[in-house]
Amino acid sequence: MISTKKKKMTPEDRKKKVSELRVEHEKYLDTVEGSPLYIPKMAYRPSGKDELHISFFPSELEKKKDVYTEFVSKDYESEDPKRTLYLCKYNENWEEDYELMESNSGFQTHLVPVNSLKIINDVNSRNTVQSQHYEDINLEESKESNFHISSGIEAQLERIADQLIIITHYLKNK
Repeated sequence: MISTKKKKMTPEDRKKKVSELRVEHEKYLDTVEGSPLYIPKMAYRPSGKDELHISFFPSELEKKKDVYTEFVSKDYESEDPKRTLYLCKYNENWEEDYELMESNSGFQTHLVPVNSLKIINDVNSRNTVQSQHYEDINLEESKESNFHISSGIEAQLERIADQLIIITHYLKNK
């Protein structure tokens, strides 16, 4: 008899999948000070909630670091064709602010609403503009350095397109 039950993912398999997923974001993550935490998460709507959430184990939040994430399935397959990278800023009050849930198997996790995550970039912006940290964007400085007189209209249009992307990231993460 052929079994149709899917084999449970081992910790080694999970680590390999996470490593493969991280490759897409490596260029940006290499610009982050220290060693950034990259933990892909499944976005879901918990019972009794109207919004999407991701969940973190207490051990992940106890590291007192920002967490970079993207949305994946339970099998660690990317669920976003644009491979959007999100930031969950470290919250020192996470134990009080993030609701504690206990699974049927006894695992405790804290719920973080997806709408509280900051969008860092996606495949389109990674291919268009050099990655910038959202808190480092200074629109006035950027405007002065990039909107100078150019000899070619193409170069000027490229600068405008770059600035629109930076402004969009700034406004999304404000």
